[in-house]
Amino acid sequence: MLARASALVRDHPLLTPLLIVSAAINVLAGIFVYTPWLAPVNLLLLVAYVSVIHFATRGRQLAMPDARPPNARSRDFGLAVTVAVLQLAAVAVVWFLIIPHGLPKAWAADLKAAGLPTLIAGKAANVALTIPLLLLPTLVAVACFRVRAREVGLTVLPRDLALGVGLAAMGVGLALVSVAAGGRPGLLWQSASLPVVAVTTALQSLSNGVPEELAFRGVIFGRLMPWLGRPGNSLALSAMVWGLFHVPMLVVGSGLPIWVAPFIGLFGALQGLVYGYLFYRTRSIWPGAIWHTSNTSLGLIFL
Repeated sequence: MLARASALVRDHPLLTPLLIVSAAINVLAGIFVYTPWLAPVNLLLLVAYVSVIHFATRGRQLAMPDARPPNARSRDFGLAVTVAVLQLAAVAVVWFLIIPHGLPKAWAADLKAAGLPTLIAGKAANVALTIPLLLLPTLVAVACFRVRAREVGLTVLPRDLALGVGLAAMGVGLALVSVAAGGRPGLLWQSASLPVVAVTTALQSLSNGVPEELAFRGVIFGRLMPWLGRPGNSLALSAMVWGLFHVPMLVVGSGLPIWVAPFIGLFGALQGLVYGYLFYRTRSIWPGAIWHTSNTSLGLIFL
């Protein structure tokens, strides 16, 4: 076991430091911000998720980095960098320019005045931003670089969809436990009707579930893997970029000092590692999109 751990550190030099830093931030957040017992619980949850994903996908042939001609590797790298820049630029524009000017809150207010339920109006307004700014640019980049749908995880097996649903159910259960233990006051969907919850969840998938999984797992992780040569390296790099993607939201939405936000972004990278591992084992963005969507609308992934 020690030899395997040593090989992991040697072969994946980006992954190990990220795990250590994320664990350290998790522990410090538990001590100084939340409660000390949250850190070990979250690390145990991380192990549990990885174990469930590994068990559910055991016995299948994993996609390892293959020998590709230089022009294909250059294309992979170019697509990954292009999408990363587009995503980081778009989220900065949204949080530093668009939201301070009252959008999409004004759109949500108009939709609510037109008779839509509050939850649906809010999500629909968000989708009006995320589709043109986050989802469509990624799809256009994939098309321009002539990458096939399968290469960015747009295909899926039914059993992998079931895995995504199962992981989502774990998140809902965790959220209910957190509410029962007094860790959070309640969940929005607990006081909404089933049709409203269903429509809100569908809109949420277009707000962050599908756009982020396609960009950060399907494109950035998936296309960096053959270029970097080690799955762990591309997994770590894509998770760190995904963590940086959330920094503007933390600065503007949560009011955190700008020097603190990147550290919290690295804390969030822990989720990116789990989503990335799910993509690596299934080679599809859809199980992760289901799980990701549920974690931002119905449940939790970590406490």
